[in-house]
Amino acid sequence: MYTYDMTVLPLAEARSRFFETVERAASGEEITLTSRGVPRAMLVPLADDRRPLVFTAQEAMDIIMNHQMDSGAWDSIRTTGDTIGDDGLG
Repeated sequence: MYTYDMTVLPLAEARSRFFETVERAASGEEITLTSRGVPRAMLVPLADDRRPLVFTAQEAMDIIMNHQMDSGAWDSIRTTGDTIGDDGLG
């Protein structure tokens, strides 16, 4: 989702100043990368993304085999306003 304070940066400029761009994102700035004016990706600080970077092998197998996750796994990837799993089925 776009906000007014979000920085938009062409990929060519981000590429030429890669480390500076990453540092800006790491310090809290949300940066949308564009190609020919079309948004292609976003750089955001990791602290803002509460989702786990990886699942354990058992968690992944449970998701694949049972099409469900335990409540702890759901809690780790849900964000404010999500309703998935609120019915107790997920």
